[in-house]
Amino acid sequence: MKKLPSYIILFFITLLACYRGNGLSPNGSDTNISGIEGIITFTGEWPDSTLEVRVAALKKYPAGITDPDSLLLFVLNAYTRGELVFSDTIPRFIKTYDYTLNLQPGKYEWIVVVWFPDIDDYLLGVKELGAYYIDPEDTESPTPVNVMPGVITKGIDITTDLENVYRDSPFF
Repeated sequence: MKKLPSYIILFFITLLACYRGNGLSPNGSDTNISGIEGIITFTGEWPDSTLEVRVAALKKYPAGITDPDSLLLFVLNAYTRGELVFSDTIPRFIKTYDYTLNLQPGKYEWIVVVWFPDIDDYLLGVKELGAYYIDPEDTESPTPVNVMPGVITKGIDITTDLENVYRDSPFF
């Protein structure tokens, strides 16, 4: 009987060491996935100048920042520190959208729908279309969301206003 080459044995040992199982979890979902999901409702008319719209989750809310340049710096810093996660692009010209955003466990203070304009320097024209508020009538500051390990938090619904793209302020 021929002896198997050592690299084949090493390959199979590595493969077995990396195997995490394929069985069903008790609730039928992957218990390693954490995040949020909800429904985004778009109000108003979609501007033709829309490049894309995404959901963003930030660990911190930029309380007290009103200047667009300072907000851009805040967002860029959050992104470089890994404290900002974007969803895939949301289809344009729709009225509602069911979304799921996978996130690392932790507290997210700002769940926001972000509009990007179809212009050369699009970062300067980014606008908040809406954010998550547990009480939609109280829009003083967004409602934080605690993402637990292995849990998809449901009901993070956001109502947007597409007319916000015409405001001077990037905030809602």
